[in-house]
Amino acid sequence: MQILRERPCQRRHLRVSAPLKVTLCSGESITATDWSLGGLRLDEVKSPLAKEADEIHLTLELPFQGFDISFEVEAIVMRSTAETGTLGVEFVRLSERARDLLDHFINDLVRGKMATIEDTICRIDVPVTPISTEPDVNPGEEVPIKRWPIKSIVMSTFYLCLGVVVFGYVGILIYTNTMRLEVSSAVISAPLMSLKMPVSGRVIPTNMKTGEMVLEGDVIARVVSDKLELELVSKRIEYVEKERRQALSLEKYELEKGRMQLYQVISQTDEKIALARVNAAKSELNAADNAVARMNKFIGNGFSRGIFEEAINRQSAAEAQLKEMEYILERATTMNTVSDRKYFNHKEFVADLDMLALEVESANIALKYVHSQIEQIEQRRDSLVIKAPFNGRIVAAKQVSDALIAQHDVLLTIEKHQMPTVTAFLSQDEILSVGLEDQAKVFLPAIGESVMARVVRIDRSAAFLSSDTSLYTWREGDAKTAAVMLKFDEGLPSGINPSAGLPAVVIFSKRSTSDVYHAIGTMVSSVTKAFGYDDTI
Repeated sequence: MQILRERPCQRRHLRVSAPLKVTLCSGESITATDWSLGGLRLDEVKSPLAKEADEIHLTLELPFQGFDISFEVEAIVMRSTAETGTLGVEFVRLSERARDLLDHFINDLVRGKMATIEDTICRIDVPVTPISTEPDVNPGEEVPIKRWPIKSIVMSTFYLCLGVVVFGYVGILIYTNTMRLEVSSAVISAPLMSLKMPVSGRVIPTNMKTGEMVLEGDVIARVVSDKLELELVSKRIEYVEKERRQALSLEKYELEKGRMQLYQVISQTDEKIALARVNAAKSELNAADNAVARMNKFIGNGFSRGIFEEAINRQSAAEAQLKEMEYILERATTMNTVSDRKYFNHKEFVADLDMLALEVESANIALKYVHSQIEQIEQRRDSLVIKAPFNGRIVAAKQVSDALIAQHDVLLTIEKHQMPTVTAFLSQDEILSVGLEDQAKVFLPAIGESVMARVVRIDRSAAFLSSDTSLYTWREGDAKTAAVMLKFDEGLPSGINPSAGLPAVVIFSKRSTSDVYHAIGTMVSSVTKAFGYDDTI
C-alpha cells in the first residue's frame, strides 16, 4: 500500500460551491458559483456589471436545513468580465454575525459534521453585548493594583532592556569590525634629531639638561679633542722651527748680498786683466805675423828653412793664445754683467743670490703653510661645538664626565618644536584598509580628548629593509611592521598640547580590499552624500 502525503492547503479561506443566493443592487437574483469568507464569484450576470474597484451592496440568502438565512453585506468589485458576465467581489465590513454564520456553515460542510436545528437557531440568534473597540485610556482605574502583573511587567522590562543592550553591543561589534579599524599601537611623535660626537674627545656641557628648551644655533656643549690639541702643539713647534729656518735663510741672503759688492770689484778686475791679456796677445800675434812675412822674403836667398818654420810655429801659438785670451775676456765680461747676483772663482760658483732668494722664498712658503695649518686646526677646535639645529626640546642627554667619548657616539636627542604628528603601527593585513588622505579620529587616553587627523604617509616596508643585505625581506604574521603617519591639519584645540611619546588610539574608516566591494561602497557613499548624510568619522 502506498501512502500519499499532500501538503496542507495554503488558502486563507476555503472556497465552497454550496448554494448561496445573491441579490444584486439591480434586483437580479443569481446563485454564486463559489464563495468563501473573503468573497464570492458570480457567472452569467444579466444586468450591467459594476466596474472594478466599485463598492456595491449585496443581499445574501444561505439555505441551511430548510431555513433561508439572509443578511446584507458590503463588497468591492475585484474582477468584472462583460463577455462572460463574470463578477468577482471581496467582502468588506462583514458583520460578526454574518462571518460567524458563514464560518459555521463552511467548517461543518467541509468536515461533514451533522448540525442540529437547535444549534443552528442558537447561532442565528446569539445575544451580543456591544463592546467598544476603542482602547481604554486608563485601564488602571478599572483593574485593581493588586491584580496588576507586576512580575510579568518587571521581567518583560528586564528582558527588553537586556535585549537592547545585547543587540546594541552586537551591532557595535559588527560595526567596529566591518566599518572601522581601531589601532591602539599609536603614539604622538615629533621630528627628532640625534646629535653625535664629531670627533673623539671630552665634552664640556653648556646647556645640556634633559627637558631644556633650546633655540636654533644655541651652543649646547663644547668638545675637547686630545688628538687635535696634540696636533696643534706639534704644528706650533714646527712653526717655530720653520720660522727659525726662514730667519737663517734671510740672514744668509743679507750676508751674501753684502759680500757681492766685493765680488763685483773682483769681477771687474778680472775683466780688466782679461782685456789686457787680449791686447798683449794681439800684439804678440802681430809681431809673429810680421816675422813670418819678413822671413818669407828671404826664404829663396839661402835663408835657413828651419828658422822660417819656427817663426810659423810662434805665429800659430800667438794666434791660439789670442783665442784663449778672448774666451777668458768673454767669460769675465759675462760674469761681470751678473756680478750683482753671482760670483765664479774660475772653478765654481761660490756665491749665488738667486739660489739664496729661492731658499728664502721656500722658507717663507713653508712658514706660511704651517701657519695656515695651525689656523685650520684652531678653526676645527673652535668649531667642535654642539649647536641646536632647530628650536626644540632636549629629550635625552648622555651623562658626560671627564671620560673620553668615542666619535659618532650619540650625545643627545632634540625634539623639534612644531605641530606633533601621530605614528600608528599596523600589521600587514590592517595596512590594506587604510588610504592616503583618509580622515581618522585620534583619541588620547592620557588626557581624554579626541582630535581629527589626516593620513599623510603610509610605509608598509619600514621594517623590511635588511642592513646586511640591502634588500627587502618579507615578514608574515601579525607583527606591527607597517607605519602610518597622520597630521593634525586643523591644529589642536586650545588647552591640548600633547608631547611626543604620548599614547594614542587611532580610529580609521575601514577601506575595502575588494574592487567589487569598493565600487559598491563608493556608490553607497555617493548616494548618502546626495541625501545630505556624511559618514565621516
